Amino acid sequence: MFFRRETALKLLTAIQEHVKPGGRAIVNVLIEGTTYLAMFDPDNYCLFRRNELEERFEDWTILESRTQTFPAPEDTRKDFSTLIAEKPSQKN
Repeated sequence: MFFRRETALKLLTAIQEHVKPGGRAIVNVLIEGTTYLAMFDPDNYCLFRRNELEERFEDWTILESRTQTFPAPEDTRKDFSTLIAEKPSQKN
């Protein structure tokens, strides 16, 4: 989330490629709806769409997926999406 969108997506793809079959990925990102943006460089951040992680891991077994909202300074909020997914085992 602290990178431009194209870099964030490349990093997410790299995570998916490097997890071994049967392994798990745990991903936590800020999502659209987040109003606390003071922590970001205005040109270098990415807010994922609400269901984007589930879409990007659609071929995996999703073990848990949740969104959470937390209060932040100056009457703002941080909206997070957390996903735990298992990579399919290789077929023989």
